[in-house]
Amino acid sequence: MDRLKPATVADAREFFASELRITLHNHGVSARPSSFDYLVELLVKCISSESFFRVNTDGNYEDTLLFDLYVQYTQSPREQQMAILQRMGDLCLVMSGYFGESLQSKLVDIDYYFGMGGTAYQTLSELENNKQNKGVYKELSGKFQPFSNVLGEMGERTGLQSNKDILRLYERWMATGSDRLRKLLSEQGIQPVVQSKLAKQ
Repeated sequence: MDRLKPATVADAREFFASELRITLHNHGVSARPSSFDYLVELLVKCISSESFFRVNTDGNYEDTLLFDLYVQYTQSPREQQMAILQRMGDLCLVMSGYFGESLQSKLVDIDYYFGMGGTAYQTLSELENNKQNKGVYKELSGKFQPFSNVLGEMGERTGLQSNKDILRLYERWMATGSDRLRKLLSEQGIQPVVQSKLAKQ
């Protein structure tokens, strides 16, 4: 019998591209081809690189990482600031979306990641000289929360998150106002009242 071939980065890229295309369609969210490719590469990078996240001795993501990056940004010369901003935006997008459930036990809420990530990408778009990259960062900033919700559903569908804890699911819906999460709550027999932060704005 033939031995199974190990999964490759190309396999992961193809998988994420397929999942992302389906989920964007389900959410009614559009993405430019260059932004779509960026999101796929970001997902591949975060699962294939052990250095994408900083993990402490307990095996948990360190809360200080974003703060450390912000301090580095304020103290770095302009040529280094762009790489730091990209790192900040990428971390905020992946953490608030694909690994959003892990934020429930953190000291800062999901709005912190929305704000910091969106601002990082927006600032990056203003500093970027390359027209295509500028457009990507601008779209990532303007659609940060919709893209985060899309990655959130992808995380749930691939089994890296769980909605078994109804309270956490409800808290995430309260923070994001996501129609998808409202539907999931409804499937559990819970009819959430529209009082999320988004609904109040």
